Amino acid sequence: MRIFSRQIASLALTIAISGISIFCSSQEREIQRMQLLMGTKVEIIAQGKKEDILEDAVDKAFKDIERLERKLSRYNPDSMISRINQSAGESPVRVDDETFMLIQKSVEVCAQSNGAFDITILPVLMLWKIDNDNPVPPDDADVKEKLKQTGCQKIVLDEKTHTVFLPEKGMGIDLGGIAKGYAVDSAVRVLKNNAVRSGLVNAGGDIVVFGARGKGMAIGIQHPREREKIIAKIYLSDGAIATSGDYERFYIYNGVRYSHIINPKTGYPVQGEASVSVKADSCLVADAWSTALFVMGREAGMKTLQSHPGIEALFIGPSGSMSATSWFWGQVSTYNISGISGRD
Repeated sequence: MRIFSRQIASLALTIAISGISIFCSSQEREIQRMQLLMGTKVEIIAQGKKEDILEDAVDKAFKDIERLERKLSRYNPDSMISRINQSAGESPVRVDDETFMLIQKSVEVCAQSNGAFDITILPVLMLWKIDNDNPVPPDDADVKEKLKQTGCQKIVLDEKTHTVFLPEKGMGIDLGGIAKGYAVDSAVRVLKNNAVRSGLVNAGGDIVVFGARGKGMAIGIQHPREREKIIAKIYLSDGAIATSGDYERFYIYNGVRYSHIINPKTGYPVQGEASVSVKADSCLVADAWSTALFVMGREAGMKTLQSHPGIEALFIGPSGSMSATSWFWGQVSTYNISGISGRD
C-alpha cells in the first residue's frame, strides 16, 4: 500500500556492510529485519548482548513506524493530516504534540529555504498525477490556479490551543518530505531505549546509523541514471543521511522527465539536479533539507548552506557531475564510471 509520497523502489542509498564487526564484538548478537512501511522498504539492524531483547526492541521500533504512518499519512482518511486537510477553510484542528512539532518544523524549514521546502504544495502535486497510468502534464492555467492555494506562511499554528488551520478552501498539506525522516529518528530512539547498543534504520534511503565501530557503515550512493551502479561511497558511524532525486517517481512525456518533487515557486517538477544527499544530526533535518536543496539547485543550495553549518550536502547532476560541502569531500570515495565528470 502506498502511504507517503514515494513508492516502493530501489534505494537511493545502498548499504554495504563489510562484515559483522562494524557493529558487533564477539560477545554480541546482531539481527536484521525488513518490513514494507510508509511506501518503502524499512530495514532495521540491531546489535546488543541478548537476542530476545533485540527481537523485542526491533518489534517495538517497527510498531512505532506503523503508529506514525497511521497518524501522518495523507492517504489515511482518519489521520491527523487528513483531518487538517478536510477542515481547510472551515475550522482549526487540534492535534497532538508530535504532529504539531512536525508541522512547526516544516514551516521553519520552509522559511529557512525561502520556500523551497513547502508542505502546502499538495494541491499542485495532485494535478501532476505522477502515480497514474499514462499521466499527462496539466495545463499551465490549472497550475497557476492551484499555486494560489499554496504557501507555508498561510498555515496558522496556535501553540496555546495546539491547533492547525489551513485558512483557504482547497489547501492541503503533505508531510512526505519530512515524516519518513522523523519516523527513522523515532525508531532509533525506541531501539536505544530498549538496550540496543548500535545499529541502523533505513527507510528507503533515509538512514540513521548509531554506534558503528571503526570507520563506520559504508553507504553507497547510486548513480542517478544507472541504478545498478554505485557512484560514490561514504562512511557513517553516528548520524543521518537522506537523498532526494528525480528517479524515484517520474514519467517522461515528449522527451521531458517529470518527477514527483515540485518546485513550490513554479508549480512544475524540478529540473536540474538528479539527486541531492544530505548528512545531518537527525534524519528529520536530512530528509527535509534534501528536498529543499534539490529544489534550490547546487548554486543557491551551496550558498544557503553557508548559514547552516550542521548540514552537509552532495549534489549529483544527471551526467554524474558532483558538487559538495567539505564533509562529503572528506568522506566520499568516487568511482570511475562512464558518464561521470567528477567534481564541479
